[in-house]
Amino acid sequence: MLTGCGQERLLNLQPVPSYWSAHSFASNEYSDQEVPVQQKNQFLQTCLQKKTVSLPKSYRTLQSFGIFFTLNDLEIAPFPTEIVYLAQGDQMYLACRSPKTQELRVHPVKASEHPWVRLTENPDQIALQAPVSVPLTEEQQDQHVSVNQAMSADNEFAKDLKPFHMFQLPMAGQLLFVMTESGQEHIIRNIPLSSLHQQGEFYLVSRRQIDGSTSRSLTFSRDGWDMADRQIMTADKFTRIKTKQHSLPKTLPVNQTVPFVTLQGIKKERVAEEKILSIRYQPVYRPVKEYQIEDEPTRGVTAYFHPTMRAFEKAKLSEMVILPNKLSRAITEELKAVTLEEPQGTRSPFSYMTLLEYGNTQTFNVYLKKRANKTDLYLQDQRTKKSARLSGELARQVSEKLAEP
Repeated sequence: MLTGCGQERLLNLQPVPSYWSAHSFASNEYSDQEVPVQQKNQFLQTCLQKKTVSLPKSYRTLQSFGIFFTLNDLEIAPFPTEIVYLAQGDQMYLACRSPKTQELRVHPVKASEHPWVRLTENPDQIALQAPVSVPLTEEQQDQHVSVNQAMSADNEFAKDLKPFHMFQLPMAGQLLFVMTESGQEHIIRNIPLSSLHQQGEFYLVSRRQIDGSTSRSLTFSRDGWDMADRQIMTADKFTRIKTKQHSLPKTLPVNQTVPFVTLQGIKKERVAEEKILSIRYQPVYRPVKEYQIEDEPTRGVTAYFHPTMRAFEKAKLSEMVILPNKLSRAITEELKAVTLEEPQGTRSPFSYMTLLEYGNTQTFNVYLKKRANKTDLYLQDQRTKKSARLSGELARQVSEKLAEP
């Protein structure tokens, strides 16, 4: 390999099929039985393809799956990559949704290359363009409020409140729950819509503490997959919370904020506090930070140095050096634009470096060349055999981490 004169991108993280498992999804559950290797590999290969089309305006759903990264001691993804087969007439599609971006990517595929899915002849259904309310009877509303009433460990009494809203949801986009207080809007829940869970429900929960204080919280769940509450208003024992429910339209308008409850804190018969809780459907998902929620640790890329491939694949943490987030990010940034060079020196005691992010990996052979005042560090991509040398300061910091006892 010759040293190049221009710069090239060496960073290219991809899923390694043997690190992933796939399971079929039906009746809101994943099957215990893993799908065959050929089928799983086809999922991963198709989801990587760049050719995509818009979601058809009408289609029928054929079969659904989830793909899970299985080296869970190294990285635990809370949600799988969603896989859904769709058809419009005789044309089959495979839709992929990554838990990282929440983007729904629709790939046209040939049915002959996916023989495990049967191209049914059921009529196509017009795709939902916005969430649609599911009518509930009074009996269903009464049953709802009787379910979640229990004394918890901290003597907190929880009571579900009516009304209980249920919606059929589109495959793409997001639901935002918006709290307006003193003219300021805050997003308290950001719900990415799912290809697999297409029915959602939400309602308020009243809680009474042993000190006499009360609170109101918002609960949202999809097909029985519960999600955490968000507290909206709290009141001391001298204040009562008054709620006024607003009717919601049968179909939520697109990109519009629709109020559904006004909450007031009443103290000495005067309004001490007022908040309006609204809902908004956006057909294109955009990342949004939720109000007053502590930032979760950023799930960025992580660099693992390991003596053998088996050490990484078996998640033998005691045999590996795991770089801090800042140093791992510095390596990935540098690998986005490098001058290719032939590796020099000898293989390090940590002969491999694997970058891992959201289940996607890239493994490099590691070479060290010690000089009088510094050590050069070369990385050679296992797939392409292309290699580059890390810059001096970055190589020094990485070498120091590898030398630590």
